[in-house]
Amino acid sequence: MDTKEIRYLFGGRLVGNNFMKEIVCETVSSLPQEIIEYLTKRVWIMSSDSEAWAFTFTGNDLKDKHLIFLSDELLSEDKSQIQFTLLHEIGHVILGHKNSINYKQTKSEVNKQEREANKFARKYLGI
Repeated sequence: MDTKEIRYLFGGRLVGNNFMKEIVCETVSSLPQEIIEYLTKRVWIMSSDSEAWAFTFTGNDLKDKHLIFLSDELLSEDKSQIQFTLLHEIGHVILGHKNSINYKQTKSEVNKQEREANKFARKYLGI
């Protein structure tokens, strides 16, 4: 799937500057079709946007969805670091990992999830 189609499928769930949107769509384009479809329907990806100082969401915007935030610091790194980090975070989503906000995790559980997310990222980067 090409990057323009992926950007279209994300619709308003891809929030940030053009550089972020381009690298997200390029990175996502390397994933299998079923993962692309899941991400573009159920995941919001955000970064800072020079055109907006802040964002507001209603409960329905993120209900049963995921939010991945990419910091300005990450987006200033080299392309390979950005792509690895993005795929790592996508890995957490696709692998159904829990977060520590509503679910108390052991250090062992957290470490296992981090290893699995790293493995996911390496798989799709071919490293």
